[in-house]
Amino acid sequence: MQSRISTKAVSISTNAAILPTGPYFRFMKERILLVEDSPDQAMLMQAWLTAAGDYDVVVASDGIEGSRFARYGEWDLVISDIDLPGLPGIELLAEVKARREETPVLLVTGHQRMDFAVEALRKRADEFMIKPLDPKEFVAKAQELIASAKARRSASQKTVLAIGAHPDDVEIGVGGTLLRHAAEGDRVIILTLTGGEHGGTVSERKNESQTAADRVGAKLVMKSLPDTAISEGLETIRAIEETIGKFDPVTVYTHTPNDNHQDHRNTHRATVVAARNVANVYCYQAPSTTIQFIPQVFIDIAPYMDGKLELIAAYRSQVAVRAYLEDDLIRATARYWGRFAGYSLVEPMEVLRRTD
Repeated sequence: MQSRISTKAVSISTNAAILPTGPYFRFMKERILLVEDSPDQAMLMQAWLTAAGDYDVVVASDGIEGSRFARYGEWDLVISDIDLPGLPGIELLAEVKARREETPVLLVTGHQRMDFAVEALRKRADEFMIKPLDPKEFVAKAQELIASAKARRSASQKTVLAIGAHPDDVEIGVGGTLLRHAAEGDRVIILTLTGGEHGGTVSERKNESQTAADRVGAKLVMKSLPDTAISEGLETIRAIEETIGKFDPVTVYTHTPNDNHQDHRNTHRATVVAARNVANVYCYQAPSTTIQFIPQVFIDIAPYMDGKLELIAAYRSQVAVRAYLEDDLIRATARYWGRFAGYSLVEPMEVLRRTD
């Protein structure tokens, strides 16, 4: 730990990226969400943290902004003042824990009354500190919470693989589910079998795919099978087997066979062979899915609906020309299937195999 702390290189931006920017965020810096309405205090706390370790500290200046930042992906630690404009820190704590119980939350306050500490701990805060903060104690507590959460996550982490024939297939079919997996601490892999060259340039579609994967916090694997001419044969099977062998997923999401697009049907058939030893295999809906699609599982994505729309929005070249990518239709589809699951917002799945 550095003994001297400098604030010269520290800048605070409330427009900082909400979502991960690398191929898979758990292999990046540990990410800390700091919600503090005092700019001077926020600058100090951010400086202490960044001087002590390789942390990506994102600052929110009020409770509403903090809630928006907390909504997507995974945070290694959330630090929040209790007295915040817009949304109190206690309510932000409840939102964070509702989305992912394992996310550690450190609440701080300038109040000396013990009832604040009691309420914070009763609401499942992991730690509570009173201002003025001692820099060494503050940093030590933050590092302790991050390390403990990381150890718990490593012990329970699962890997899931979502397979799509084209860029945007996965986000349309299981975007909300993948955000949910990421929020629960699972490792997410996206395998896209073609470059989508019939819908635009390969470079443009690859960049869009990477942007969407970054927003999930997923590892993106892109193959170069021919768009509109994917076979169900050995080449496709090997592409999927190679990815399964490398990442060892316990759950695979793929296309349904009940689909009008030949690439989708053949991707499904190849997955059946390639994923024969995977414990759980589910089939998702696409815009070209037929009325023979009969789901048995409905995954609640209500907390991640806005995030799903942001994933799809990453595909700018397609959103501009594809009616099925319009926000209201995506949301209406999730609402329709919600009639089978308590009228929430859901993503429907056919079950090929389920053991969990």
